[in-house]
This record gives sequence, C-alpha cells and structure tokens, in this order.
Amino acid sequence: MRDTGYIKNYKMANKGMLFEEEIIKANEGYKNRGIALIQKISTPWQVKRQGKKIVSAFPVGKSTLDFRGTVKPGISISFDCKEVEKEDRGLPLKNIESHQIEYIKEALYMGEVSFILCYMKMFDKRYLIQGNKVIDYWVRWKANKGKRGFNYIPVEIMTEVKSRSGIVLDYLEGLEGVM
Repeated sequence: MRDTGYIKNYKMANKGMLFEEEIIKANEGYKNRGIALIQKISTPWQVKRQGKKIVSAFPVGKSTLDFRGTVKPGISISFDCKEVEKEDRGLPLKNIESHQIEYIKEALYMGEVSFILCYMKMFDKRYLIQGNKVIDYWVRWKANKGKRGFNYIPVEIMTEVKSRSGIVLDYLEGLEGVM
C-alpha cells in the first residue's frame, strides 16, 4: 500500500512549480533580449542526516519574495508568485505571509517595484497585482478580520499578463506606467 501522506506532501511541495517555470522562461527571454536580469531567490534549508541518508530538511528563517532583479536601465524589482486552485474571486490573502507583506512595504519605501504574480487555475490566466494594491488589501483584511468579503484581492483589480513579443509570460508589460 502506498503512503498517501507522501503523495500529498509531494503535491504541496511542487504546487506552483509549472507557474514558476513559466516565470523562469520569461526571465530567460528578458535576459536574452537585454531587457532585464531577474533571478529566483532560493530559500536556505537545513538538512539533517544520519550518516549519508537525509532524514529531514526544513527552511532556515523566512525567505523574502520568490524573484529579484533589475530591469534596464537599473530599476530594481522584486515579486512573489502565487497559485490559486479553487478560488474564482481572486487571491486569498491567507496565501500571503506577513513577512512577505513587510518585505513588499520596505521594498516600495526604498523605491523598488514590488508586486505579486498570481496564476488563477480556474481561468487558466495569469495576473499581476501591484505592491501598493497588495498592501491596501492586506490592511483592509487585517482591519476587518472575520468579515465577509475582505479576505481576498479581487480579480477585477489585477492586470492580466499574456505572452508578447516571444516572451512566454510578459509580466513587465503589466508594469508599464509604474516603472
């Protein structure tokens, strides 16, 4: 009999991986065209071993956001990517960690362009949510904890991201006017 706990954990560990791969491909396209240099930020892990066998691993500290980089002519950007499976109203705010909100606030304060890319699986669409909107909805949610309708960022305020000019997911287009 298979251990279904392993399968469940495997699925959770790989949630959003295809979306991240699209973003990585877009970043390669940006780099190849001399538009931007954006890299995935790895979360440091602590590995416990018994001899040569790995018995467990866990993240050390909290990561910032998933990606950071520079857009020509020297504009710093940072963003996180989120995947929403069964929700059709928008991005549930519970999917965002408080340390990520703090990072977005600090990045915006420093003049960095910070945002969230969101894949809405039900629509098979990708969206960009500007950092200031993320912060606004987070603050509203915290002020109205438990009240209906405050626990997500609605799709209507998001900017849809599509392929353009050979870039598989041209999210920088969604930032025109911000940069």
